[in-house]
Amino acid sequence: MNRIVFRQIHVITLLVIALLISNIDANAGVTVEKISEAALDELIQSGNNKMVITFMAAWCGPCIDELPSLNRLYNKYNGRGLKFIGISIDIEGPRAMQPIIDKLNVGFPVYWYGESAVKKFSIFAIPMVYLVKNGQIVKKLPGRRSERDLEKKIRKFLDL
Repeated sequence: MNRIVFRQIHVITLLVIALLISNIDANAGVTVEKISEAALDELIQSGNNKMVITFMAAWCGPCIDELPSLNRLYNKYNGRGLKFIGISIDIEGPRAMQPIIDKLNVGFPVYWYGESAVKKFSIFAIPMVYLVKNGQIVKKLPGRRSERDLEKKIRKFLDL
């Protein structure tokens, strides 16, 4: 009898450890990585896709305020063929945005492109959300928006 109880405890312990390890991996988060112009262009142009691109900076309060809404919308629409990416324009590099991405547990990929994104994408305000279809920018949404407004625009973009 003791042997059976010992095995049951051992199996339960292993299951708890496996659950903890998988939970750690699931919450590992996103690493802000540098992206080259060519890689970003390829990401945007890849196939027949619909994409939400948010341009942001660590020093931009409205950008940070908008991130939780974007993350919830990502969780809701990612499975429906809508890709989300974030682009940091911080001068300081990827390390500037990383603590914010970690704190807010952002689930979509975030890249650092730096201030050259301002000229390349004609950014005149941040946060700036671009809706991209098949590699073409179809809508620019400057400034912080409510989650309700963002979702309304996304649903229209997806023809829902």
